Amino acid sequence: MDEKMGTGDLQMQDILKMDESQALKLFRNRFIRYKKLVDDMGEAAAYEKMLEKYPDQQKALMGAFIDHNTLAEGFKKSIPLLRQIGFTTEIIDVSQNGADAALEIQRVCPFLPLTKEYGFENPCRIFCEMEQEAARRAFPEMKASLLSRQAEGDAVCVFKYERPAQTAIQSANNTTSFVVQVIDLVKLVPTLIKAGIRLLKMRLSNSN
Repeated sequence: MDEKMGTGDLQMQDILKMDESQALKLFRNRFIRYKKLVDDMGEAAAYEKMLEKYPDQQKALMGAFIDHNTLAEGFKKSIPLLRQIGFTTEIIDVSQNGADAALEIQRVCPFLPLTKEYGFENPCRIFCEMEQEAARRAFPEMKASLLSRQAEGDAVCVFKYERPAQTAIQSANNTTSFVVQVIDLVKLVPTLIKAGIRLLKMRLSNSN
């Protein structure tokens, strides 16, 4: 499995059995391979070489989570897998105006400690930018952008993914959202009653 992170050959079974130490070994392997390719053929060609099989991998692995879910729902399902290889992830659904959109927040960047060890300024080009470019190539309707980078001094890494909303999923989510809103409002009733009592007491106190 050592070569797979660098070549884009990871399969679902590799991800499922991977732990943090194995992931770290794969990250190191990717730095080593990229550095060698840059020395041999230059940065632009090395980047494309590393990307050769990556879109197909993204189509298979990422697609397994998002093909029949919203982006936020799909990404949330991947959190346990990311956790076991060293990531601390939060997903926020920012869908609106006919767009299925999600923010992925990473509190831990496991690549940063390795960056200078292999002679790079930051790991974004080799990992996160490549990850997003592979996603764009695998899913042409998807937009992907990196909004915040720990490698550049930001508190967290923030990725935004966006695609046209899928009608069937959107309709189901609208129904669910309405039900959730009603439940949330019902839950607020005791608090609203307390607030009303306090306001009444204040008015009575002021009238005296």
